[in-house]
Amino acid sequence: MTGNLPNGQLLFYIILTTGVGFPLFLMLLGYVVWLLKRKTRQKAFSKFPFNDIEHIGFHKAYLDKNSKWALTEEIKEGKLNNFTLRMDLSKEKGFHFIEFDIPVEWKKLEKNEYSHLTEKFKQHNAEFRLGSVVKQYDTRQQVSQTVSDLKRDLELFTTLLRQEGFKEQT
Repeated sequence: MTGNLPNGQLLFYIILTTGVGFPLFLMLLGYVVWLLKRKTRQKAFSKFPFNDIEHIGFHKAYLDKNSKWALTEEIKEGKLNNFTLRMDLSKEKGFHFIEFDIPVEWKKLEKNEYSHLTEKFKQHNAEFRLGSVVKQYDTRQQVSQTVSDLKRDLELFTTLLRQEGFKEQT
């Protein structure tokens, strides 16, 4: 407007800041968030009876293992009654809840049947998600006495899923 052009040094700093500084800041911020989430997951997984979950057939599994856009996250995975169960922190309820995600083949439900199943699953602290059913445990409360009680509870729930006509996802 005034006929003055910005000097080269100012232009260089603007390009350096937006081209290098801002992406580095975003990567650092993403890493810090991932690190905090990892520590929270480890803290929740170390609470009883979830710390002994390997004794009932669960093992380490990894999310986003081959992704170039996300950092790899370690979860626990196992099989009960031919259903695959993935143990992870709840993304919706916060870091005090551990959820077991059970992928199922989706079936078409009528509205009244959906409402009936929703109420039935609510008694078991479970809910429908897209392509799966999720059973949740609050780590602040005493969930069960032993890891075998946890296994029995999960087996009971997977048996309920089978009785209601749900099949494991292949």
